[in-house]
Amino acid sequence: MYHLTEAYLMALFISLLAAGWGVLAAGSSAVPVLFARTLDEGQARLVLRRYWPGYFKFAIVLGLFALGVIAAAGPFSALPGTYTLLLTALAGLMTTVFYVAWTMIPRINDARDAAAGESDKIFDRLHRANVALTGTGLVLGIVLLAALIYVLPGQFTFWPTVEAH
Repeated sequence: MYHLTEAYLMALFISLLAAGWGVLAAGSSAVPVLFARTLDEGQARLVLRRYWPGYFKFAIVLGLFALGVIAAAGPFSALPGTYTLLLTALAGLMTTVFYVAWTMIPRINDARDAAAGESDKIFDRLHRANVALTGTGLVLGIVLLAALIYVLPGQFTFWPTVEAH
């Protein structure tokens, strides 16, 4: 049965996820550019090497939070089980993508530190893969938010309601 409390809790959950997604979106686009433009190359390298692991850890924690809330609330929610499974899969895939991107950081740094030549090609390839993974994680996050927002106003059509007898 649908309860208004569930809608309020879902709105709070959506708001928290949207805020986290906004931090990730700004953190992957504006912050690195700001560092690169305001610091010299050596300083920017040091700052970014400390920044990216924290960025990905935040993304992983956000994904695990979403995954945990969806999985824990699923059995008690008025959402159909298959829709809850879809939401869980999206949150799990988003978390996995950010985790894989996080694990690539040491190899990217090693390739950047190695002598020029073949290592530049390796760095470029790894960096492009990491950027693609980060973009994929952000897209999965927005799809997860859209899927959550889709069901919120559908309380009278999508979710079952109590029939008057």
